[in-house]
Amino acid sequence: MIGNIPRAEQAERFSDYLLASGVGNMVEESPSGAWLVWVEKDDDVERGKRELAAFLADPASTKYAVASKAESIRKEEQKKRERRRRHFVDVRTRWGQAKQWAAPVTLSLIAISIAVSIGTKLGAELRPAGTYLTFASYDPQDIVERVRDYADEIRRTGRVDRRKLQELMNPDGLADIKRGQVWRLITPIFLHFSILHLLFNMFWLRDLGGMIEAQRGSWLLLLLLLLVATISNTAQYLWTLHPFFGGMSGVNYGLFGYIWVKQRYQPHLGLGVGEQTTMILIAWLFLCMTGLVGPVANAAHVAGLIVGAAVGYVPYAFKRMSRKWR
Repeated sequence: MIGNIPRAEQAERFSDYLLASGVGNMVEESPSGAWLVWVEKDDDVERGKRELAAFLADPASTKYAVASKAESIRKEEQKKRERRRRHFVDVRTRWGQAKQWAAPVTLSLIAISIAVSIGTKLGAELRPAGTYLTFASYDPQDIVERVRDYADEIRRTGRVDRRKLQELMNPDGLADIKRGQVWRLITPIFLHFSILHLLFNMFWLRDLGGMIEAQRGSWLLLLLLLLVATISNTAQYLWTLHPFFGGMSGVNYGLFGYIWVKQRYQPHLGLGVGEQTTMILIAWLFLCMTGLVGPVANAAHVAGLIVGAAVGYVPYAFKRMSRKWR
């Protein structure tokens, strides 16, 4: 503390001047009503005292009119603090991530995905059991064979049933689900079609799912996964009208979207991803859309990201609105 100033507006004016002069400082009101002036560094104490004496002698001097410059410095300092906060890593939290391997839902999903991949030989042999995991039970090859058979029938009979032909060429992919096989809304997430596809998805599931389960609980992760899987799988089918897709990536983008929003609006929950991770996942999302990496369930990726982000933001927005109403 280098001294005090009697009036609040003078204290603010002097604080701006010190800051613009390169002296970090703060002012606070004392119980007596005067404003105490503090400098941040010991090396600035003597200079601060001299500047304060000069200010008290002539507080109206134009050289103290530096409010705009001080404000720009404060904004820049705020940006620096934000950058430091984003790059700050709490080692205790990082060590706590070891709990991710003890997350039962996450580990169960990984185990099921690996078992299904082995059982279907990475999607190469879906029949017979694997067809119960796809979004619909029909296979494009079946359509070709059925249309070929019906073409033979047309040649034999000379009659064409256009309605039957339309049904053969465009089967209702929701028919199995409408008949009660609702698990098909979820189970495509366990199908993977290459070892890299499987490893990539399990890596992100372990990191993102394990983080949510460790911080927010198994039930929340399970409910989030069911919701994201249902919507992302349905979106993928409606976009392509093709049931032969699979993978955990739509769910992973949903988990990422949830964590991303919580990190932004509720950082106290302990969820967060680094800038590099964010850039990788967003870049991969757009790279897949170009088609350069082959056929990818882009609709599932986008839908998953939107649903996860919405689930993360809606409760926060509702609480914020509730506080305003009160």
